[in-house]
Amino acid sequence: MKLRASVLLALVACATEPEPVYVARIGETVLSKEDFSERAQKLVQTGYKHIEELNADAKLDLLNGVIAGELLVREGLRRGLDREPSIARQVERTEQRVVMNKLYEEEALHGDYSSTEEELRAFAKEREYDVEVLSQQIVCATAEEALEVLTALQEGTPFESLVPIYSTETIQRRFGPAGQLGWFKMGQMLPELMEPLRTMDEGQLYPQPVKTQIGYHVFRLDQRRRVDFAAQRTWLKEKARVQKRADDMEQYVHRLRREYQLEAHDENLKALTTPDGQEQVLFSWRGGQLTTAAYWANLAANHSRLDSAARYKAAENLAGVQIMMAEGRKLQYDRDPEVREQVAHKRDALIVEWLHRTEGQQVAHQQPITEADIRAYYDANVELFTRSDGKVADLSLVYNSIRTLLRQQATTKAMDAFIERLREQYSADIEINAAALAEVSLPFDRP
Repeated sequence: MKLRASVLLALVACATEPEPVYVARIGETVLSKEDFSERAQKLVQTGYKHIEELNADAKLDLLNGVIAGELLVREGLRRGLDREPSIARQVERTEQRVVMNKLYEEEALHGDYSSTEEELRAFAKEREYDVEVLSQQIVCATAEEALEVLTALQEGTPFESLVPIYSTETIQRRFGPAGQLGWFKMGQMLPELMEPLRTMDEGQLYPQPVKTQIGYHVFRLDQRRRVDFAAQRTWLKEKARVQKRADDMEQYVHRLRREYQLEAHDENLKALTTPDGQEQVLFSWRGGQLTTAAYWANLAANHSRLDSAARYKAAENLAGVQIMMAEGRKLQYDRDPEVREQVAHKRDALIVEWLHRTEGQQVAHQQPITEADIRAYYDANVELFTRSDGKVADLSLVYNSIRTLLRQQATTKAMDAFIERLREQYSADIEINAAALAEVSLPFDRP
């Protein structure tokens, strides 16, 4: 049988097409020019400040950095770090998130998420994004403290003098020493605060503390104003788009739960108070179930802060995640190359972080930093501690900073030694193509 000319030419082309040129091989991992270019640029963005221009030495330095990362992952996998419980849990959650996102994009989000002018105005009014409030608040940890603050304010004590004493540290860091929240759209306020701020007169102090998930609020409404719709149109369009997508995702989740016949076991849920006791089924569905053991494994750290309704919701959400993962596996989204790449990237990053902590930081902390070491660094680098007026900062003022720096240097030295040992251990698996490396042209964009 004769081959057609077009088929014959295609076969010849395939036979004579040159093989891809690789910059390096690390075991079974092959690093193409494109791969190296992408990963080298990430290294430039996240470190390697000593590189001023991308000459041959700089490219080799970056390649060695890429190889070091591959060797760390290779060693971590050899040690079984991917099965270490804390790493395995984070990798599992990453896989859940990525598979669920894939499900949403492919199965749920097929609508038109744009909005007309009329829809945007209605959305702004419905969500109360059309009114802004300016308030001053103190958030206390207890009701007793909040009542003390309220009494002091009613007696004329300034807000500013009470914030540093009573307001929680988190709120002080976020809103500053005066407790001024700045302008907030009403729809962005905590639900418990919306009704008071909606009805209060400007300048009024609310007559009782209001409890929210972050504490007990004592507050005054300073001003209220209408939002300029034209100025907020872009922000509103994005908010409306996100909300429409969220609505479709919620409908999809509800449909899946119906299809999988999700059922709550109310008596067992009511008894969900401590991790002790007999194993019980909290939710069941076609092909699976959520047990108390799975609940505690996922939510033990937060359980003490949850009331009965919140515990029910947390368990229901966990069951929903398992149903979505079952659907994702049925559709083989868990095998999707992009999904696997994201999961592997997270796993590799966690392994490198683990090794940096155990082989770098812990090794460095075994080597004491003496006062003599700190004094020697101070004397050798006195120009770093010389102010613009020519005076040198006293050692006592920079003592802790120098100690931290020396610890960081010791960690880097320990990691460099560890990576060098890995290069020797895996030397037979490392191959560098110097000619291909020389041909790579890298962008040199600093962050």
